[in-house]
Amino acid sequence: MKSTWANFTPYLVRIDLDTVNCAELARHLVRSCPVRHPRLLIDCHRLRCLRTQGVAYCVSQLLLLHAAGAQVQLLNVGPLLGRCLYLLGLHRVFGLRGPRAQPA
Repeated sequence: MKSTWANFTPYLVRIDLDTVNCAELARHLVRSCPVRHPRLLIDCHRLRCLRTQGVAYCVSQLLLLHAAGAQVQLLNVGPLLGRCLYLLGLHRVFGLRGPRAQPA
């Protein structure tokens, strides 16, 4: 794929799923994002929402951000979340990075 100015994203934004309202962020991205596909970086190593609200909640929040046009990169994906993403075929949608990104 050739890089063009139309799809160039000049920044990477770190997001904390425990503190951000993903629905609100997704609406904001759709309305007023200055670039075509903002890249969001999420470190999954110590996500509190994964333990308190479960994998389904976490995946739904990630899908909200993806549906809004964001390119979501996941760091330090644990075995449970990684396996679920692979079983759902979402490892192709989200960039999984780090030593824990491979399914068990």
